[in-house]
Amino acid sequence: MGTVIYLSKESLKPCGSQGMRYDLYQSTLAHLVKMASTNGWKAHAWHRAQELEQHPLGIFKGISQELTQIMKAQNESISDK
Repeated sequence: MGTVIYLSKESLKPCGSQGMRYDLYQSTLAHLVKMASTNGWKAHAWHRAQELEQHPLGIFKGISQELTQIMKAQNESISDK
């Protein structure tokens, strides 16, 4: 029998410059989620996410959609309580 290797989400993370981009994307997304969750900052967070989508290197492609999904999930979990 062969060896079974279990991969964690962290082990699938890109390394090198791709890893730095992944970290930048994730930290920026976390910041946008925090802003969008703060009273009075939701519109600014959404606007900033749309601006980031236009980054010339495409680093933040899809960030506004991901922000929307996270915020919807948070709102659903709050309404379930």
